[in-house]
Amino acid sequence: MQFVHILAVLAILFGRQGGDAVDTYVNVPSGALPNLVTRLRCATSETLLYKYETTTQLWGTSNQQFRTRCDAHITCLGAAPASYGGNALLFNAFINHVEVTPLNAPRNPQDYVNPDLDQLDEDRTDLLSKLSSGLYVPLAITRGKRQTGGVRPQLPAVVDEPYPLDDDMATPYQFVQNYDGNIVDILYAAADTDIEIRNFKRNPVAARNTELNQRTNKAQTNGITGQHTATFSFNRGRSASTVSKAYASKDFTQFAAPSATNDAATTQIDAQETQTFSADGDFTSASGRLSARFGLDIGGSGGAATFSSGRPALDPDDEDPVLRTADVDIADDLTADATFQMSLSTRAKRSAETDDIAVRNDLDYVSGGLMAEYDRDSGKKNQLEILLQSIGDVYDTLYQFVTTKSLITLNALQDILQLENELDRENLQYAVVRDVTHFVKQIDARICRDEWTTCSELYQLLALGGGSVAERLLVERLDPVLTQLTEDQQADVLNYITSMPKPSPYILYFLKRIYNSENTSMLLPTIRLTMASVASRDTIPEEVRASVSDLLLSELQESSCEQADAIIDVLQAVGNLGDTLSDRMIDDVIAKGSVCGRTHEAVSQASMYALRDVSDDDAVQTYYGQSLLDEDCDIKAAVITTLIDRMFRIQEQQYTESVESKWPLIGFNEIDEIVATNLLNLTDEFTCIGEELYRYLEMKKNDKAVEILEEFRKNYDVEELLEDEEDDGEQNYNATYSHERQKRAWDHKTCSSWGHSTYYNILQTSGQFSSDKNIYNRRRHCLAYKRVGVSKANAKFYAGIFAGKRTSGLNQYKLFTKMVGKGQIFSKTFDIGTVLAYRIRSSLGITYQRRYMVIAGKVLLKPDTNSVACNTRTWHYERNFYIPIYKITIYIASIDIGAQIRPRFEVNFICKAKGSNTLLKVQPKAILRIAASAQASFAKLVRGGITIGVNLNFFIETITESIPCISGQYGYDPMTISIEAWYQIRSKIKFQWWPPKFKWTWGSRKKYSPSSLKWKISSPYRRTWLSRRCDVYRINFPFNLSIRIPRRLFG
Repeated sequence: MQFVHILAVLAILFGRQGGDAVDTYVNVPSGALPNLVTRLRCATSETLLYKYETTTQLWGTSNQQFRTRCDAHITCLGAAPASYGGNALLFNAFINHVEVTPLNAPRNPQDYVNPDLDQLDEDRTDLLSKLSSGLYVPLAITRGKRQTGGVRPQLPAVVDEPYPLDDDMATPYQFVQNYDGNIVDILYAAADTDIEIRNFKRNPVAARNTELNQRTNKAQTNGITGQHTATFSFNRGRSASTVSKAYASKDFTQFAAPSATNDAATTQIDAQETQTFSADGDFTSASGRLSARFGLDIGGSGGAATFSSGRPALDPDDEDPVLRTADVDIADDLTADATFQMSLSTRAKRSAETDDIAVRNDLDYVSGGLMAEYDRDSGKKNQLEILLQSIGDVYDTLYQFVTTKSLITLNALQDILQLENELDRENLQYAVVRDVTHFVKQIDARICRDEWTTCSELYQLLALGGGSVAERLLVERLDPVLTQLTEDQQADVLNYITSMPKPSPYILYFLKRIYNSENTSMLLPTIRLTMASVASRDTIPEEVRASVSDLLLSELQESSCEQADAIIDVLQAVGNLGDTLSDRMIDDVIAKGSVCGRTHEAVSQASMYALRDVSDDDAVQTYYGQSLLDEDCDIKAAVITTLIDRMFRIQEQQYTESVESKWPLIGFNEIDEIVATNLLNLTDEFTCIGEELYRYLEMKKNDKAVEILEEFRKNYDVEELLEDEEDDGEQNYNATYSHERQKRAWDHKTCSSWGHSTYYNILQTSGQFSSDKNIYNRRRHCLAYKRVGVSKANAKFYAGIFAGKRTSGLNQYKLFTKMVGKGQIFSKTFDIGTVLAYRIRSSLGITYQRRYMVIAGKVLLKPDTNSVACNTRTWHYERNFYIPIYKITIYIASIDIGAQIRPRFEVNFICKAKGSNTLLKVQPKAILRIAASAQASFAKLVRGGITIGVNLNFFIETITESIPCISGQYGYDPMTISIEAWYQIRSKIKFQWWPPKFKWTWGSRKKYSPSSLKWKISSPYRRTWLSRRCDVYRINFPFNLSIRIPRRLFG
């Protein structure tokens, strides 16, 4: 087809230059001509010059406006190749004189400065000399000399060119227009590979895309934004004819950006366009407007948020500020309104001289289509460029952190390191990781033992950056002889290694060596979990991963069912391997769960969870299916909650990586049939998990699941009935299904409801709770839920506590605290993390204690030097990832909306013993920082954007005592959601005078106005969740009087 194009162009050129060129009309099928508004003319003897202009208004109240202009030179080359059906014309197009102008730029724009870094110490000539803490060994390294090449050169002045983008636009391109007005194809030169330039070139062509058949009121057509059905109207006149078309969001069958298709329901588009043709068939003008709104109708109702234990507030007048703060819609500013005009300006006779520039017959043209193209990583690249501008000198930023201990100063560096890893770092001109690594190398690890708070943050930053030097440094920190770090601190380093995005096999070789040599170390469970997490990464060769899998497999096979806790520890590590499990490992996990699960239900549940990332495997499907049909209610619930967790993980993974298997989120198989059948029938054995079945189908993205839920709602309504108190304050849960169609919601906000609701199943299954009730005849427990933020940017937290004691036995007790966090930004949901702490004294007098975090599906462990000892531990872990939210092209503007997500958990574990009583205090604090950015790029010359800063947090403090007693508090520090608008201009600079060399660079960002607060909690808040509540002895007297005597050892 490409060869045919070249022959057609040569024939036209030779004929025209010989003076015999004749203007023709497009070939029209027999009988179609009377229905056409006009017949397209092909003026091969002339080039038509069109003026194209767009005006775009962005981001709601910020009212950013940009005007883009260019000249489009259009030449008809004759009939299109026969491969296009024989009824189309081939046109040549050439773009020049491109200019982009901010129309309402602020009179006194302020350079955008990262507010976290604007208070740097003025005197920083020596980076290390002023560290009062003694954290670093003074080394003779000055800021003026960077071994890593970290100093960016000072660039010369901007080149003064009226149309600096003309060189990028210099390559002509072609398009094919059918007789009915539809643009069939756009052909680009094979060497014309810049996506944004190609998208720009699409616009003058898309302006003439229309429908000329008057009998067609509705037709499917393509546009830059995507494929849609348009409604047409026609006006045929003697001197000119016009065609008008309109389309909206509901008319789109395919968006150009795949991610936009997923969010079609949350995007509103309204567009109208008009094309005008002369009486002799020339396209003369076009105009149009398009209005877009993003992030609509997501996230539920307003700002209401509760943290309820089902008990009256201690102080009715003390209202939660989150409850009193009205909801705001952060999507209000995610708007784009654009107009375009294109009009015929002049006609020029073609000549060999003009064709040397505008028409190229020596190019190899390839099909590109009318719909916009997208770079999957464009949002990340733009965000990285902006962040690099904002931080200034890396050493200065790290110096500020060391001196101020302010974590916020590291935010930009964390984002940069994460983005560098996601992009191809080798192709980046400047990599921050080199400066970070060079800085951290100078830390004297021996001093870190006493300055661990600061060192640990830097080590976590180092792990996020990765690289061979970082790996060697972190591995060295695991050598207690060299570093003198405690086991607790070494465990932190191990957990940081878990977060390394692209580890090498070197890490695993070292971890396996110390694992095999430290048979008695309390670090072994943590090392095991870290090895499995690292082995799951794509950068680890299959044979190295297999060696880790074999190690876990041997431990699993050697463990007897009586060693249930050891089996569960290994299964957690197996789960960290993710979707890399071998068939042999899958078979052994199923076998262990099936055999040991008969006597230890927790092993069965752990085996199911370990297989969650391979839930589409045939053997796993059989295992899950049989468990649903044959096992008791709690195992059934474990299957469904595991699959729900897997769906949630698939949703999150789709934002950051490709996912090969998307079941159970997408698709409908035999397990789905089991769920559907038993939800609709609700026999006795499935009534207990009716809500789980409903929630499972509700999460699925499948039409059949939707139909089943609709059928279910026709016949059933779920009500929750809390019966009267019994068993000394315990309440029993009942779920009943009635045939009355009333609007009710499943909801749990009481201390006593645990287990059967998926609202709290993420904390503990009903089976485990029932088991605990049977073992510990004296007990107290409570559950609660809280949402902070606004409807489209929020965090949800679930918390549960349990304290139980058995009156007979050797002071047998269980203390349990768990907190789970989920986050949401617009339509994207993600995991903040899980904190779990428990201390159990068995009937044999053996004490078990564990402190877990689960982050991004990976289990992290905080070991105890002595599991019997009561001591204090602190722990923090931060995750960093980027989520693309929307990608869409609206005329000239390429819009990219994404979010940098930084969830963080900080936890204090405090254990105290006094006499026969043991107290476990757990203080988890979750911090969620989101930097959502919306950017619109205009022909690579100007970009305007807004940054939505979300800063949320929440903490609880729980106290469980072996008396047993429970108590708790909750609260948060100040929180904000703010928006800042900006724009920046890209300029061409000359960085070498002779021979002259040029490059492009973005100027500083200009702020339209100071940032505005959209939502704010200005003061810290702390509230009693529930006052201290203990189980009591009942002393029965002959005269039938009961006295309740609480035991209090800790006030």
